[in-house]
Amino acid sequence: MRIVQINPGHMEIPPKNWGAVEKIIWYYSLELKKLGHEVDIKYLNEINPGEYDIVHVHMWNQALHLYENGIPYVYTFHDHNAYLQGNNTSLYLNNLLAMKLADISIVPAKFLIDYFEGIPIYLEHGISLDEYYPGGNKNGKLLCVGNNGVSANPTFDRKGFRYAIRAAEKLNLDITIVGPTDSNLNFFNKNKNLLLPNVNVIYDATSDELKEIYRNHSMLIHATSIEAGHPPLTILEAAASGLPVITTDCSGDLYTLNADRDYNEISEKINHVLSNYDSEQQKTLESVQKYDWKNVVFKLENLYKDISKSDMKNKSLNMYKSIKKINHRNLIKITFNDGAKVNISGQKPEKYEIKFIDANKNELVYSSSVSTNSWAKTNKKYYSNWKVIVTDSKNNVIEHDFDLKDKKVLILLDSKSLGDTIAWIPYVDEFRKKHGCKTYVTAFNSYLFESVYPELKFVHTFDEIPDCYATYKIGWFYDSNGYNRNMNPNDPNKMSLQETITDILGLEYKEIKPRIIELPKYEAERPYVCIATHSTAQAKYWNNPTGWQELVDYFNSIGIDVYLISSEEDGYMGNKQPIGVKKINKKSLDEIGSILLGSKMFIGLGSGLTWYAWALNVPTVLISGFSEPYQEMKSDVVRIINTDVCHGCFAKHLFDRGDWNWCPEHKGTERQFECTKSITFDMVKPHIENLLKL
Repeated sequence: MRIVQINPGHMEIPPKNWGAVEKIIWYYSLELKKLGHEVDIKYLNEINPGEYDIVHVHMWNQALHLYENGIPYVYTFHDHNAYLQGNNTSLYLNNLLAMKLADISIVPAKFLIDYFEGIPIYLEHGISLDEYYPGGNKNGKLLCVGNNGVSANPTFDRKGFRYAIRAAEKLNLDITIVGPTDSNLNFFNKNKNLLLPNVNVIYDATSDELKEIYRNHSMLIHATSIEAGHPPLTILEAAASGLPVITTDCSGDLYTLNADRDYNEISEKINHVLSNYDSEQQKTLESVQKYDWKNVVFKLENLYKDISKSDMKNKSLNMYKSIKKINHRNLIKITFNDGAKVNISGQKPEKYEIKFIDANKNELVYSSSVSTNSWAKTNKKYYSNWKVIVTDSKNNVIEHDFDLKDKKVLILLDSKSLGDTIAWIPYVDEFRKKHGCKTYVTAFNSYLFESVYPELKFVHTFDEIPDCYATYKIGWFYDSNGYNRNMNPNDPNKMSLQETITDILGLEYKEIKPRIIELPKYEAERPYVCIATHSTAQAKYWNNPTGWQELVDYFNSIGIDVYLISSEEDGYMGNKQPIGVKKINKKSLDEIGSILLGSKMFIGLGSGLTWYAWALNVPTVLISGFSEPYQEMKSDVVRIINTDVCHGCFAKHLFDRGDWNWCPEHKGTERQFECTKSITFDMVKPHIENLLKL
């Protein structure tokens, strides 16, 4: 047969570095030539009708171009984004059309068959066992290989680097991350906290360099969120190089150890491999043999023969002519991601009138006139019970009633503050329970909550959730006119921190203490208390010049140690730590949690550590004049405030985060920070004594 593989035009073939599709085209061509076929690799504009027996194309836009020119083709789908973005998108519909018009369409993952209406057939990826041969060093070095990110978000951790790095950190193992600069550098620039001493990042390794890297590592960690190939080329290359593979569910029939995107589970699998290395390596090497490219291309050749020995081409051309007459209807997609939105796409010119109605108030919030391949969206982004009405020029009406039942919903906790996350997380679960939705959440330090909120799915970006129905962003949002009324229904300064999220999500407010991951209690030889003397603005500090020192002296005098758990160094922003404390340095949040659990009490300020201690049910003392009592937790806390002086500025004025010495009414005067300067140790002492009696 005369066969041509269409070059996607992105890079040279064979690729010297990255380029999975280009690798596949190259090995198809090599193996087909070995089988006696005449094979070319050409660009799309070099192909003429009737020139080849088989035209094999790998991009949907190129496939549709061939169709328009009357050239039958075989189509292989490779783009994970068509799954990630969902089946209501133009990307999906274009790929589906390319499959419907093909002689045969191929997908390299079985789950994609049903996703594309049962049209394609499965053909796995392969591996050259001559080029990738066993090494599998038992040095315990871990490896990740991948081009991270997705098209809509280049810094999205698609390959799961963070889970592998955290597992390596937990086990004190070295790990190497290999991939192209264009995406992986963006990821690490955004996640510099992952560049730990045990992490080695290699950019733009050549194919030969990558082969050596495989052979000099012990195992591959591939905690990917989505792959179009099951198995993908990366884990086939690693397996052929003798590396046991720990991966999410993407390995097809290749032997691997499967794990979720959870560093604790990955750690367990790593320990298993290290304890059973020879047997795991042997299982991997035996399993990968069937994926030799010669076996895969033999199947491909049979598919080509099925086309050539029939009159399928003539049938296909007749099908093309009939399909050309079909007038495909426009797609109207209604979602509620960061506002109610109607997106209209398609090839049929049409005009639409769109109305967004608050169904609870029976109030028209916004209306718009749009044409095909346009969209309309509300500025109002917090929870509302929407009714959306779309009317075309012929008065055909589509009405959509907002309903979260069994829908995918993402709630983004838009703050890096530990206190904010702890305060808000229980209400995400309340929202799930109220609406019966499949609830996803992004949150910093999510490992504190993942195991104790099993019904919530913790993710890092919107891109991890195909077909997301609604999205809500939680935070305090301000513009030049004060708080942003499209983001916060009411002024967040006038409510408690926890009420911020219930206000945005339309929940009834009641104080709920969050659940925290189960932690061991730290055991010390002497009794101790914990203090945290630092916060994020001077106005939040205990500004009495002798307060902390008197408190520490008191505890030391009665035989109780004082652990200072603030991470800031002595002298931070001019604030000296008291003498006689034991400074706790370089501890993770779970280690700090264990230390808090072993203490007799915690004394702190308006900070995340105070919320942490409170959530862990540690007796908590909060010293503050910066905020009003209603703005933080109310139950199970001893709050010390002097209401006889100026106080509660945070509830009355817009906080300037750029001014460390912000004091809106008395800055630069003797009364600056008088709210906490006036709180003496004698005001604190009775409350401490009461807690010590418990």
